[in-house]
Amino acid sequence: MRMVRKLSIVAGFAVLGACASAPPNLNDNQIVRGERVGEVELGMSLIELFAVMGTPRHTTPIEGTRATTYTYDGLIIAADENVYWIIARDPRYRTDIGVGTGAEQILARGAYGKPKCVVTKGDETLYDYSDIYFGVDNKSGKVTKVGIMRDTQTCDG
Repeated sequence: MRMVRKLSIVAGFAVLGACASAPPNLNDNQIVRGERVGEVELGMSLIELFAVMGTPRHTTPIEGTRATTYTYDGLIIAADENVYWIIARDPRYRTDIGVGTGAEQILARGAYGKPKCVVTKGDETLYDYSDIYFGVDNKSGKVTKVGIMRDTQTCDG
């Protein structure tokens, strides 16, 4: 009887284990609007950022704030105590639809529809969708950067 009970318990754990899903792979270079770029997540602490990305290539204080930008290969990250925006400038970072640096503007606009606002600054136009935005080179029509934050401020001036 004890053997049957032990086998039943083992079988139960095996069934539960088969139903468990694997943890998400955040080392996928995916841009998820309002959430993350690859392993860097909005809201993560500086300690977590440095644990994931290591020492930045360059840091620049953001004037008039307590925040700093941290530059890595292909990413620029702004944080005070926590990450609050991420800009991807490397074509290896893409949304699930395939929008990233080098993509055609028409793909980005077609994929995300009507933007919250459009702002042209010099040779670049920003298409802001609140939790994701695209910078597009006005001459080539190609995406130059993809930025995420919980709520972008491009439309605020």
